[in-house]
Amino acid sequence: MTYWIWRARRVNKAIFTALLLFVPILCQANSISRVTLLLSSKQPVYQLVAKSIHSSLHSSADIEEYTIDSINNISEPPEIVLTIGSTAFEKALNKFKASPIIASFLPRRVYEELLERTLRKPNNTTAVFIDQSMSRQLALARLIVPTGVTIGTVFGASSIHERERLYHAAKKTGFNIKSVALNSDDNPVNTLQPVIQESDVFLAIPDQSAFNRASAKWSLFLALRLKKPLIGFSEKYVDAGALAAVFSSPQQIGKHAAETLNTYLETEVLVGPAHPKYFTVKTNLKSIQTINIQMDDAVILQQQLGDSH
Repeated sequence: MTYWIWRARRVNKAIFTALLLFVPILCQANSISRVTLLLSSKQPVYQLVAKSIHSSLHSSADIEEYTIDSINNISEPPEIVLTIGSTAFEKALNKFKASPIIASFLPRRVYEELLERTLRKPNNTTAVFIDQSMSRQLALARLIVPTGVTIGTVFGASSIHERERLYHAAKKTGFNIKSVALNSDDNPVNTLQPVIQESDVFLAIPDQSAFNRASAKWSLFLALRLKKPLIGFSEKYVDAGALAAVFSSPQQIGKHAAETLNTYLETEVLVGPAHPKYFTVKTNLKSIQTINIQMDDAVILQQQLGDSH
């Protein structure tokens, strides 16, 4: 009889221990975080970011997806908001005053300008930008022209705010800067030609001004004619003739945004705003031949750029 009492006590103890191990799992299942994913529109590019976020998220979360057209269907303040695009971020700032927000797929300067208009706490908002850091772009320029001394660029009405970051990155990479401000009533050719001609490499910086397309087109034309390497800011710019560019795809930005969300769900801490962790380097073979420059191919450049950052 003593044996059976001892055996019963052992079984009860095992069951009790199993229940203790199961309770935290049960509690965790009942405390799954609710994430509000807000897209600027239903355009495919935003949906690509959203799809990447869904596939890259490994934390337990219930994701409710909306566009700005359906934002009024969100009845309760979200536990955490992840926005895709500038418009979605602006709408979220105005509607969700207290909810933490992770912004994604928007330019750094747009994020900063929108944030300045609000009274939100700095530790309650963060972002994964769409644009590359100046240091990464100039690191690419240095890989392409190892002995280059001067890097040229042109600033427009909105890109002028990038001037300080450019000069800081140039100091780190050993470049002198030759730049000029291009106003809407300036002649693009007369303004751009001396800058490109006197530079070892030209960096095209995107600008939201109305004349941005014209200046980008003329920069490309002059750089090829003067046989100067031009570093672009997008894949399409490389396809149009830029020598090279470093950029991040919607999928890459979505993956980084999901990792930022994972960190918050696991620690309740928002990491600081950041340029994309994942990126791609692309080159234009025809432009390389036109300029007659010796340089590594895109795969090697991307590897070198990743190793240095």
